[in-house]
Amino acid sequence: MVSDSRQVWLSIGSNHTDAEKFVAEAADRLQTVLSSWKMCKPYITPAINGIDPDYLNAVAVGTWCGDEKSLNEICKKIESALGRSHRDSHHIVKIDIDIVCFDGKVVRPTDFSREYFARGFKALSGDC
Repeated sequence: MVSDSRQVWLSIGSNHTDAEKFVAEAADRLQTVLSSWKMCKPYITPAINGIDPDYLNAVAVGTWCGDEKSLNEICKKIESALGRSHRDSHHIVKIDIDIVCFDGKVVRPTDFSREYFARGFKALSGDC
């Protein structure tokens, strides 16, 4: 286990009819495991495929005293606890939590460049 804190940037999203509930619950759970937690106000973006329902997205930044793998496992456990199934029908995603940046490195470059992440990242980091 890594002993010092790492800055992490997370993408949180849902296109479920109860998206606000799922994003809020994910945020509540994440802030119990991350320190120096901050999340932007959630916002709507269109689905990338142009067909599925719009997404409610948010970006969060915090610090984590551990490695990327263990944080990812926690994110996937939160998704599962909130009812996320990777076999959901009709392209409805109850909750999706992804690590986009870890310890100063972009680990999901495609997500980093997409509006659903970039908008929240810019809101939290100023004019970066």
